[in-house]
Amino acid sequence: MFHTSRAHQLALAFPLIIVATSSNAGDFCERDRSTLFTCTFKGAQKSVEVCDATWLAGDMATYGFLGATGTVEKEIVTDKASLSYMPWNGIGNYISESVTFFTDDGYGYEVFWTAERGEGSTEDGGINVLKDGAVIASLQCDTGSVRQDLAALIDMIDTAQLSP
Repeated sequence: MFHTSRAHQLALAFPLIIVATSSNAGDFCERDRSTLFTCTFKGAQKSVEVCDATWLAGDMATYGFLGATGTVEKEIVTDKASLSYMPWNGIGNYISESVTFFTDDGYGYEVFWTAERGEGSTEDGGINVLKDGAVIASLQCDTGSVRQDLAALIDMIDTAQLSP
């Protein structure tokens, strides 16, 4: 018979608890690890993820705004050709890119990132909420939480918009 002490049982369970609670951030795009933008807000109480939705038919992208437990509070699924974007223009000391997801009721959700050029710079980012093209709300990502590859998404959008 195998016997373990209570302390040993707790020591084995503790890492599982950490893994289970920290897995909420990043779960939205987990189906195929297709995250192209993610960050957290309000001390990791909320998060946003943008995915290349390769699991869906067509050339699709998804936007998900998530609560603290990973509950989806806002989801937009759309074809990449309908997305709007602003690539970095290649000029200046700051790099910045954004992609905007639109809804049928006149709202837009623009995810963006920016960083100073050079080694050791931190990427900042956030979401701008637009109504009929005007910014009505803005959320800044928690410091150090931005993970992004919007340049890849912008390339995908270009390809989708040029393809018949």
